[in-house]
Amino acid sequence: MSIVHITAATQIPIQEFGEAVTPAPVGDAPSLQLFTREAFAAPDDKVNVGIWEATPGKFRRSIVDAEFASFLVGHATFVTDDGVSYELKAGDSAYFPPNTKGVWTIHQKVRKTYVLWR
Repeated sequence: MSIVHITAATQIPIQEFGEAVTPAPVGDAPSLQLFTREAFAAPDDKVNVGIWEATPGKFRRSIVDAEFASFLVGHATFVTDDGVSYELKAGDSAYFPPNTKGVWTIHQKVRKTYVLWR
C-alpha cells in the first residue's frame, strides 16, 4: 500500500465528486446535498479516506463508523442526541466515536477530508 495524498482538496471541482445524495431534512430546514470523493478504500472496506462536501441545510448523521475529519471550508454545527453542541469551522478537526448520533446544521457550504474506520 502506498501513501494516500489528497492534493489541494479545497480546489477540486465538485463535478469530480460522486453523484449528490439528498438526505431527509430535519424539520423545516431546506433540502441539502452531500457529495463524496473517495480517495482510498481498504480491500476489506474497514478504512475509507476521502473528501466530503455539504450544502446548507439540516440532517441526521447516518455514519455509524468512527470518523476523524478536518474541516477545510465553511461552518457547521453538530448537536449530539445528548444535547452537546459543537461549532465546526475551516481549520477545525474532530473525532466522532463509533455510533455518534446527532443532527448536522450546515450554515455555509462545508468541505472536509475524512477517515472512516470500522
